[in-house]
Amino acid sequence: MKRCFFAGCIIVLVFVFTGCTKTIELTDDENYIIAEYAAELLLKYDRNTDMKYYNDTVTTEATPLDADKTTEELTTEEVTEESTTQEEVTTEEPKTEQQWTDVSGITANETTDFDIAGYVGVDTASIRYAYYMLLDKYPSYDQDGIYMEIVAPKGYKLLVLKFDVENKTNDKQNIDMYSKDVEYSIIVNDSKKANQMLTILIDDLYTYQATIDASMRQEAVLLFQVSESVADKISDLKLQINYMNDSKVIQLQ
Repeated sequence: MKRCFFAGCIIVLVFVFTGCTKTIELTDDENYIIAEYAAELLLKYDRNTDMKYYNDTVTTEATPLDADKTTEELTTEEVTEESTTQEEVTTEEPKTEQQWTDVSGITANETTDFDIAGYVGVDTASIRYAYYMLLDKYPSYDQDGIYMEIVAPKGYKLLVLKFDVENKTNDKQNIDMYSKDVEYSIIVNDSKKANQMLTILIDDLYTYQATIDASMRQEAVLLFQVSESVADKISDLKLQINYMNDSKVIQLQ
């Protein structure tokens, strides 16, 4: 396919330069434009050329070389501009901190024994809060058994809530919490609130989908980020659960 494309380019250029029956005289500027266009096409479809520098949605107009600048000066400018652009893209740090809001007056209406599964209509299982941890990083495995970990940003800790997911029946059950679209928020010290982190962990309660054998249990987690200063002073924890225009607040600590 690529060879056909190259051959087509060459044929087009031959017709441009020679015409059908006579030679067409071209100016230096016209020769440059045609040569530049051909080189650009060949580079773009050459499998050895790095494609990340091409953008098919951007159209640029070819122009003659600047008469006041040498080819070496123009090449140096292009390399410098390209290097600067690439550095700006690759050195930008991601903004991973969670957004916290100030709150007050949120009262717990459920205890730690509250069954989240029953609340959202999953009658074959129970999901109850177990305990929490403050960690620098949370280790886990993906569905293929490959090790992975979530790392807290500098100056933060991971607040990890652990839950027991139990199959209440005598048959193997598929437990699907992801389709329920439940929203979880943590409330710290009755003053700060944040939504759960979105992760790719297979045991993330928000996206939890698993098959559990009869009368067996698995663990699930919710992750939040808290600043180190807040982590050292946690005296009250509540979990707010929003489901289908209803809300429950579980007192965790």
